[in-house]
Amino acid sequence: MTKIGRAIVVWATMVIMASVSAAYAGIAFLYLTPPNPVKAQHLRTLNAIMHPLLSQNWHLFAPNPIRSNFVLTFRCRVGDTVTAWHDATAPMLSRHHRDRNSPMGRLLRPQNTAMHQVVGLTADEWLPLICRRDPNVPFCRGTDEVTRRQRQTGLFVISRVASAGCDSLVGPQRASAVQARILIHQPPPWSRRHLTSEAGTTRYLPLSWDAYQFWRR
Repeated sequence: MTKIGRAIVVWATMVIMASVSAAYAGIAFLYLTPPNPVKAQHLRTLNAIMHPLLSQNWHLFAPNPIRSNFVLTFRCRVGDTVTAWHDATAPMLSRHHRDRNSPMGRLLRPQNTAMHQVVGLTADEWLPLICRRDPNVPFCRGTDEVTRRQRQTGLFVISRVASAGCDSLVGPQRASAVQARILIHQPPPWSRRHLTSEAGTTRYLPLSWDAYQFWRR
């Protein structure tokens, strides 16, 4: 290839990359804006582009900071015995805090998403606006088909996580059933920030026993 040909390829690549980057920046900006008419008009397209691989989470900032911590615990049934409750979240979170380059952050995301789906929390910013106007809409009550499918998916993921935890705890294929429990901890409000996090409240949501799942790698 001649120098002119290489130069054309380099410039064409730079133009394409710059165009794609600019388009993504514009789409991400519109996706992260508060509800507005322009976003409402293109919401389906924005969600199709950003989900699931490019989704953003800005809950660290106002106006919707995260106010609850979710922890997944599990126990296993082996024969006629049942193990104690074990934490599936804290070890992975601790390793993630020690090494931000570890894959723990990505591995925790499906677990956290599944817990939110089971509890019924959603990141849909339009939902509060709609439900405030008409609380009898099926998806405001959690009775619509989409919400039911999301909850079923969340239960499946949680059962799979618990089964993998039982593999590590008692050995592969030794457990016959697993039970998960979601701990929802709310730390003290900002007005009581001088207190320790243990001063908050913790709710326990035990799930039903489910069959152990074993997947071959």
